[in-house]
Amino acid sequence: MNEEQRYLFDTFGYLVVPGVLSVAQVEELRATLKQPTEQFHSADQKVIPLHWSRVWRDMLDLPTLSPILEQLIGNHGRRKAYEKRAREDPDVQVLPTFRLDHINVHTHIGKGFKGGILHGGSLGTGGCQFFRYHDGEFYNGLLAVTFELHDSHANGGGFGCIPGTHKANLALPQRWRDLSRGVPDFVQRVAARPGDAIVFTEALIHGTLPWQVDDIRRTVFYKFSPHASSWSGNYFNPDEFRHYPDMDDRKMTVLEPPNARYPGRPTQPKPLSA
Repeated sequence: MNEEQRYLFDTFGYLVVPGVLSVAQVEELRATLKQPTEQFHSADQKVIPLHWSRVWRDMLDLPTLSPILEQLIGNHGRRKAYEKRAREDPDVQVLPTFRLDHINVHTHIGKGFKGGILHGGSLGTGGCQFFRYHDGEFYNGLLAVTFELHDSHANGGGFGCIPGTHKANLALPQRWRDLSRGVPDFVQRVAARPGDAIVFTEALIHGTLPWQVDDIRRTVFYKFSPHASSWSGNYFNPDEFRHYPDMDDRKMTVLEPPNARYPGRPTQPKPLSA
């Protein structure tokens, strides 16, 4: 993250990163999207999006995005230790220190959608959604990456939030939550083009704006957590994806269930390179 990105995320709680996906990757997502998914039901490992095509697995570790995730939810001490070892030994691979929590795919929003419910925030979440900045480092709980598969214009609908609420000490007043009753002036409309990523902490109050355009809103959410925590009660099994030739040790690490990443743990994926 550059200085400007760090400032914007610290101040607003979200960041738009342009061009994270290529045109070809966006087209592959559109062509292979099979069904909507939610995190509230037990995931059948055999039918989840990571099996739909390669691009869904590539999104576990995108070159433009992963360094940002490391700075926002990574284990800073462990990452620096990896980097030090890699400088001393070229054979040491620097592995991600964050994990994929769950994936949502939304296809249910079309013209006439009146607006969703503002949600998120750190209050009452049991500690899995938070934001903190200390000694020059970011610390976040659950972090969302939103990929719009069609243009979302500021006045057409899509993602909206209340900037700065990731630092709020008070709960959002109830009468402002339902966007179908009107969008308050302080709700920021965030536009994105296909290939862009909206990165935001779930400690930020956010929701879906009224949808005003003819296209169906098709949106993919990859939700990431620090390696030792989880929002979802469903965990990925890295071995279910080991057979794909596009998988590598970094992607396998992102799929490891939550734990402290201590040496000799039973959940550590066996290296593909071994």
